[in-house]
Amino acid sequence: MKRNEWLALIATTLMMLAVCQSALAKNSKTVERGMTKLQVEAILGKPKLTSFDASGDRWEYRSGVSLSGNVRRTLVGFDLSGRVVSYDSQLVPVYDSGAAGSREPRRGGEVGCPIVPGYYDASLDESSFGILRGKIQRAGFDSTKYDLIEVACLGCCFTCQQTAELMKLFSFSDERLKVLGLMASRIVDVQNAATIYRLFTFDSDKDKAADIISRSR
Repeated sequence: MKRNEWLALIATTLMMLAVCQSALAKNSKTVERGMTKLQVEAILGKPKLTSFDASGDRWEYRSGVSLSGNVRRTLVGFDLSGRVVSYDSQLVPVYDSGAAGSREPRRGGEVGCPIVPGYYDASLDESSFGILRGKIQRAGFDSTKYDLIEVACLGCCFTCQQTAELMKLFSFSDERLKVLGLMASRIVDVQNAATIYRLFTFDSDKDKAADIISRSR
């Protein structure tokens, strides 16, 4: 690879890591004591989990997976009048039972993405994914595309649909299987793997794809 191509790859790599990490900042706007539920929703959106007791309601948010394998968990407590009385936002291990569900570290100490049906906050948002896909699509060589995907998998998690979109940037089954091999451990919704299998014509390739996904769990 020529020097200019290496510089372009490095610049793109840094950009992609910044895009992947930006998901962690989505809930960074300030929630203040005394805010109403509507004001909290305007900042954080609708909560993923809710609970209540005699003292009031509690909302929980989860977003982003960092390079260190942490997920951001934000807890907002309301009093009986619906006003904020407590706020806590911190990074916790993605396999912490208090975060994204019980998840053991992978082989070799690698921490994977949370495998929880419907837990899409961990995956790259569509706007950021569009930027990533465009960068990969415009790469001049397949080897560079593979490098960019591998780098993106250091800090991002993906849905099956997003994985399929990147696989479709390659024409041949072997190439698509290679992409899947890079991304399989970063998929958050393996229950939707049929989206990936449909990219292959032959059952033998579908079996290979299923085996790659199975071995990544």
